[in-house]
Amino acid sequence: MTRPNSRRPMSRASYQARVAGLKAEHPWLAKQVVEPAPGHLAVLAHFVGQCELLMKPADYRHLPLFCATTQRDKLSLRVELVGASINRDRALLDLIEAARHAAQQHCPVCSAPVIGGDANAGQGVRCKQHEATIGLFAEDLKRNHKLAVAAGLLPAATKPEKSVRGEPLDPSIDDAVHALVQSLPDRKPPAAAPAQPAPQAPRATPQIAFLDAAGLRSFVERHRAKPDEKAKRAQYIAERIRAAGHERRKLGELPDDWTELIEDFQRDFPNFAELAEVLHDHFALHAMGDGRVAWSPILLVGPAGIGKTEAARWLAARLSLPFRVIDMASTQSSSPLAGSESFWSNSEPGVVFEQLAYQPLANPVIVLDELDKTDQQRQYDPLAALYTLLEPRSARDFIDLSIRDFAIDASHVNWIATANSIESISAPLLSRMTVLHVQAPTPEQVAHIARQMYGRMRAESPWGSGFAPTLDDQVLDKLKNLPPRTLGLALKRALGRAARDERDHIRVCDLPDLGSSPRKAMGFVA
Repeated sequence: MTRPNSRRPMSRASYQARVAGLKAEHPWLAKQVVEPAPGHLAVLAHFVGQCELLMKPADYRHLPLFCATTQRDKLSLRVELVGASINRDRALLDLIEAARHAAQQHCPVCSAPVIGGDANAGQGVRCKQHEATIGLFAEDLKRNHKLAVAAGLLPAATKPEKSVRGEPLDPSIDDAVHALVQSLPDRKPPAAAPAQPAPQAPRATPQIAFLDAAGLRSFVERHRAKPDEKAKRAQYIAERIRAAGHERRKLGELPDDWTELIEDFQRDFPNFAELAEVLHDHFALHAMGDGRVAWSPILLVGPAGIGKTEAARWLAARLSLPFRVIDMASTQSSSPLAGSESFWSNSEPGVVFEQLAYQPLANPVIVLDELDKTDQQRQYDPLAALYTLLEPRSARDFIDLSIRDFAIDASHVNWIATANSIESISAPLLSRMTVLHVQAPTPEQVAHIARQMYGRMRAESPWGSGFAPTLDDQVLDKLKNLPPRTLGLALKRALGRAARDERDHIRVCDLPDLGSSPRKAMGFVA
């Protein structure tokens, strides 16, 4: 019996037969997800056997959670044991880590050994024979190779000329053919097709080293001997970090139509022209590099209700970045930003750690709302952490007070702060931000914002097609006297009233009275 070629890709039929055999050997896998890469089947089979050594009869009866898949050529495992103790949980996690590392030492296509595989890397490693291929199965590799040749991405294979009997052609025959061609009348050769530019390789997604893996392991190990709750909390934090990308994080990229995005922003927020200019400069600069979304910390100063926070929310949504608003007026210490000290029983990480550690992107948009209303006279200054976070050099080694074992790279956060004035904000803090003064929109700009908002409501709502495509001029005249913050509420209420009357358009009488009214006094009568 000949030994099978270990470097030969597996067909889908062979793969399905191997998976069926694994499930037959371990019946409790029958209804579980078993879809690893073909080259990782042997590693998975060994892992399943190791898991059974940890399992109890109850685990077989209640069918524990078991999910084995492949993500970016890496083995992904999710396993849960019924009523597992802390020690069994730890042993299971150790087995998962060992299996993931073992899988990274084998090509996901053919299981050939590879060098340099790292389970914490963003992408698995293939062997030399398959490193330039696309797909995991023999059928996929063959089909994708043909498509690449047809598209001109790969050269077509050339074979030496042979006779009908399979022998190399005699050189004298070549000479005779050449003489015959020379005797034919001259003909203009066909016009050469214009050279097609070589297709550009897709730009790699920018990534950063987010934390030190050794520090994360130290954090988990240090809490192993502590009470159950603290040990579980440490394990929970570590698992969420690993699920989001372990010690590496991606950076959100600019969309291909980022210039149109700037134009849309100027149209939807006409009174934020200066912010649009600043963003345009930053985006143009980074588009020349790796395309990451990044800007220096920005402070938007202007009256309340003109749309400062809404503008930041719009940007995060269009750029597909995580978004978080921190109400600085209500903060009493730096814990919302930097976490609470670990010696407290209810110690929790801060917003910055949560946004970065538990998300796959390291450049979220974080809004510091009403920065000027922060009470800095308290014992614990709520703004203390910002002196570190707003400086890129120091933010690269940001340490959350709840987790001191390792630092994280917080230098890629896109900060936007808002304020009504800068009088109460310290000079050192102002020096760390680009201060932009935003004026209240003119009535004409408010009317324009109302049109844009009404159009979005119609386009994004399932009931939108039931209303007229535009607003009446009388309605716009009423809306343009409202602050931008209340436009959405006014339009939604008016649309509801029009729907009650079975009308397809808004009237002035539908608009609620959202004007400022004198606040009623409250107190006691002597």
